[in-house]
Amino acid sequence: MVRIFNYKIISVFMILSSFASQASNTNILVVDVDKKPLSNIVVFAEPEIKTAVAESTLSVPYTAIMDQVNRQFSPHILVVNKNTNIDFPNSDRIKHHVYSFSPAKTFEIQLYREKKLDPRLFDKVGEVILGCNIHDWMVGYVYVVDTPWFGKTDGEGNINLALPDGKYTLKIWHPLLQKVDQSFTQKITVSSHTNITIKVKEAIKPRYAAYEDDDELDDY
Repeated sequence: MVRIFNYKIISVFMILSSFASQASNTNILVVDVDKKPLSNIVVFAEPEIKTAVAESTLSVPYTAIMDQVNRQFSPHILVVNKNTNIDFPNSDRIKHHVYSFSPAKTFEIQLYREKKLDPRLFDKVGEVILGCNIHDWMVGYVYVVDTPWFGKTDGEGNINLALPDGKYTLKIWHPLLQKVDQSFTQKITVSSHTNITIKVKEAIKPRYAAYEDDDELDDY
């Protein structure tokens, strides 16, 4: 679960609440080529015209958390809006060395375990691939969007977005989606409760192998 903390979140909640009467529940189901549900797919809706609520929400500097638990990034995929600060705590009893060479965010946090670190600002839209310089199998992802309406599909492939009435472009992302599906877009007009099914065009890529239990770097 993504944890987001900021004292300004109360003011954003009040702004969002003022638009609640104009928002419509948009249920989105993402399925594979065999019509089986796909979980953990990033889904986001970009408004055709940015409203006051969108601008106000995006202007607030949130803080999210990408933890390291059992020698894995947790969550495996973290989706945030632009200008989010992300903390990288280490809940393991071993050291990690987090880095990314992605154009959307290049950074490095050298060997650390218990010390408190300043959060890193993610102010560019796009995919950020995370790695650990000690444990090569550790791969995580931060996906940065420029909209307050986003999330990930649940175990049944569903996500519900409370979209204010208007026109949007729906997009999806996941590291295992094929290129043709990474570029998926769908124009929608929201004015009432809407159900949408997105079917990917190609089979997703195979998952990579996890680490070995007897890894020789366990003491780090």
